[in-house]
Amino acid sequence: MANLHQLTAVAAMAAMGLAGCGKAPEKAPPPQPAAQAAPVTVYACEDGRTVRASYPDADTAVVDVGGMKRTLKIAISASGARYIGEGLQWWTKGMDQGQLSPLASGEDIASASGVNCKAPGETAAAPPAPGAPGGLPDERRPVSEGPFTPQNAQGAANVVQTYYALVAEKKYPEAWALWSDGGKASGMAAKDFAASFDKYESYNAEIGAPGEIEGAAGSLYVAVPVVIYGKLKTGGPVHMKGEVRLRRVNDVPGATPQQLSWHIAETALKPSPGG
Repeated sequence: MANLHQLTAVAAMAAMGLAGCGKAPEKAPPPQPAAQAAPVTVYACEDGRTVRASYPDADTAVVDVGGMKRTLKIAISASGARYIGEGLQWWTKGMDQGQLSPLASGEDIASASGVNCKAPGETAAAPPAPGAPGGLPDERRPVSEGPFTPQNAQGAANVVQTYYALVAEKKYPEAWALWSDGGKASGMAAKDFAASFDKYESYNAEIGAPGEIEGAAGSLYVAVPVVIYGKLKTGGPVHMKGEVRLRRVNDVPGATPQQLSWHIAETALKPSPGG
């Protein structure tokens, strides 16, 4: 009887051994790919500082200013994306513009004025510096201390500034209306004038100091130097230099306010070296 119990025990142990041998070993979990660092965008600020920012997720910005990294979290904003934390506010508009502001203790939104920062693109156009090839004259003359009026030379320069601001904002009908003769002096109908800017991705101008007012045959004329810079839709840069000549009626009795206002008579722009 004892032999029978021993045989039964041996058989049970053998069965357990076979069961153990038949069990497949557990596979080790596959290695996880290393987390990739978020790309860094470099911004140049107007005060000379450089901001390096990365956005590891939709709620976080890691901002490096002067070698000091801060992790900021997104906060409520009316537009763009605003990040706050560690005494700093970083408010972006798209991926190429931002504003950096100090954040005082207890503040959720910065009360101090910030500095604007921009990430320059590889083909971003910029105006050459005054005095450089293709740039405005580096006259360094003092600004006139005389009062500003719409009829003086500075008033004419203001019209040019307004004109190119409207073009930059693609408000072509309003820009066309600043030409003499109700836009006809442009040599184009309003729709053709607008179509002439179709090839530009961006179109900007830097305005110089106006020249002296000259009179001829009951009219007054003044020239304003300009530098055009921008980008074509094909990706190429745009650089032009020249002047805008404006005209208005001389100060004669009976002239209407419209006739006494400066309007663009002609432009003379030629391609120039870029900055």
